[in-house]
Amino acid sequence: MKVIVVGAGATGLAAAYLLARAGARVTVVEAADRPGGLLATFDVGDGHRLERFYHHFFTHDAEMRWLLAELALADRAVYRDTSMGVFRDGRLHAFDSIGDLLRFRPLGLMDRLRFGLSSALLVYGGGYAGQEQLPCLEWFDRWAGRPATDAIWRPLLRSKFGDAAERIPLAWMAGRLRQRARSRKLGKEQLGYLQGSLQVLVDRWCQTLAAAGVEIRLSTRVEGLLSDQGRLTGVGTDDGAIAADCVVATIPTTMLAALVRPIEPAYATELAQIRYLGAICTVLSLEEKLSDTYWTNVTDPGFDFGGVIEQTNLMAPAAYGGRHLVYLSRYLSVDDPLWKLDDEALLARQIAQLEAMVGRPVGQQLKRHWVFRSPLAATLTEMGFQRRIPAMRSPIPGLFVASMCHIYPDERSVNNSIRVAAEVVRAMGFAAVADSVPRGLSLAGRYVAKGKQLDQRSGTPGTK
Repeated sequence: MKVIVVGAGATGLAAAYLLARAGARVTVVEAADRPGGLLATFDVGDGHRLERFYHHFFTHDAEMRWLLAELALADRAVYRDTSMGVFRDGRLHAFDSIGDLLRFRPLGLMDRLRFGLSSALLVYGGGYAGQEQLPCLEWFDRWAGRPATDAIWRPLLRSKFGDAAERIPLAWMAGRLRQRARSRKLGKEQLGYLQGSLQVLVDRWCQTLAAAGVEIRLSTRVEGLLSDQGRLTGVGTDDGAIAADCVVATIPTTMLAALVRPIEPAYATELAQIRYLGAICTVLSLEEKLSDTYWTNVTDPGFDFGGVIEQTNLMAPAAYGGRHLVYLSRYLSVDDPLWKLDDEALLARQIAQLEAMVGRPVGQQLKRHWVFRSPLAATLTEMGFQRRIPAMRSPIPGLFVASMCHIYPDERSVNNSIRVAAEVVRAMGFAAVADSVPRGLSLAGRYVAKGKQLDQRSGTPGTK
């Protein structure tokens, strides 16, 4: 069987790896001039590389551990204790432990207790991952209380989802909290990273694929799908046609919709209903650290970033030639006025806001900066999102879909991309190869069609 995988991000590379193991002849087609998708890195100086968009992995990421072992990279993984903070009422509050919560002065004592108990209920209670029609902010208003919701949850959700924050289902929040909580030990969260950056992973992945006979065509844009009597026979690209028995599309569904519209207009309309958010990551190279906190959630109004992620509080500055590296992150619609700002205007606003936040002249310590944007960084997972997730086996014979939307209700990560790749390979009929990937705590790949989901034990379709 000859298979074309469209897209060389984490899902595409994982699918190609598993399909090659199943004996398929695989060609990966990628429009960009480098593989990796959102794993892409850049040089911060002297050959030290960093991801354009922040990445880490969790201690319970079984699929990621499997991949690192497969690629002989397990010894490059490091796990470090990290810290989290919340910037509220003009100051940074530690937010790692029960003690930190009890000392969180923006809330009264009873509100702190309600916040902690309701969060624990989402993490350890059963059934919340299936709450599709209940808005999470409505649930928090009731169980965490309005003061806690307005102080923490509502600004965090608005920072990520904008005006859609009130329509985000409890299922998404439950998946998100479980993912983070299961990586904690004695109140401390341990996160993983790869020595040398995830470029090491992408390079080894591609070398292994090449050794297995997989062809990776970069700077090659798919312009259409080729079909004969309703069945796909390959793809047309800006470098000519490529024949295949099957096509696995790992690109955003909005892009896939344009490709399938000439063949199945109704299916294209369904795919186009899935909406996406853009992301901006401003990376700062500073002379000194901002704080001792790895991840700060900004919940005060008036900031053009929702997260301050100090990479060099995860990996020491020595890994980057002594530089202190910080991400300022923001999800937003590409129609947002902030998206339309040029890089220098955005930087000037963010530096002024950061200086007000930390109380010192950050601009004087700034050595270099970079601004990265992705218009299709995350799916907008509004209520009822599960019903819009397409089946991995599409209505077009020979076309299979493994996209970012299949990660729901979990958050985007390399680990969850591997799980989605395993499930699309299963849908193609290679169950034994799919079963070779261990199934961790990931909920990715759970929903595969309207009204149906994957049984998490067997991976077979079952009615919901």
